[in-house]
Amino acid sequence: MEETQAPSALRIKHFSQLPDKALLSAKEVVFLSGRSRTSLWRDVQRGFLARPIKLGPKAMRWTVSDIKSFLEGSK
Repeated sequence: MEETQAPSALRIKHFSQLPDKALLSAKEVVFLSGRSRTSLWRDVQRGFLARPIKLGPKAMRWTVSDIKSFLEGSK
């Protein structure tokens, strides 16, 4: 039944197995961290979360390694 899940849901389910250089969207980070988008940007401003990689005018992604560090509480 996994094939009917959205790719994002599968990526989140297997987050610990993703390569450190894999990129995560804000939506995925919100789900993984339990924080709102606004809180994520506040964390970036405060230096708790690394700045995302800008892929385009409206596309920002974080690396899995940055999110693992963030979730562990160490920048």
